[in-house]
Amino acid sequence: MQIRSFKLRVADRHVRVVPKTDAEGCPFSGPGVDLRGERAAEALAAAAPLFEALASFEPGVVIRSLSFDFERERLLATLDPTTPGADPRPRVVRIDGPPLRSLLPLAVALAGSLADLAKPVLAARSKADDVEETEPR
Repeated sequence: MQIRSFKLRVADRHVRVVPKTDAEGCPFSGPGVDLRGERAAEALAAAAPLFEALASFEPGVVIRSLSFDFERERLLATLDPTTPGADPRPRVVRIDGPPLRSLLPLAVALAGSLADLAKPVLAARSKADDVEETEPR
């Protein structure tokens, strides 16, 4: 399974994965996969290298959410204020072009972990769809 995009909602402990292909390599259609609870915790732990890389751009940064779109080659991050007296609203940072190249290998590695975490959720969804289709109406 290849990943088209993902969003890590750190503050909400929720991860959304949008596959590009399914487990058989066919184009994916359908809603993205939501990871919550233990799977979300595993996904956020796997994202630690990407979070650390962002902190190298701006030490002390507090990441509220982070999304990565492989087709657009763009990272968006929502950051919480880090200093007292700062504007209390979160700010959005967009990274693309040359600065993104240093983050791309980390995002690719994370996408592999996210695919592994999303596969059982998709399999369960597929089984539920199969049951609905075979039940008499």
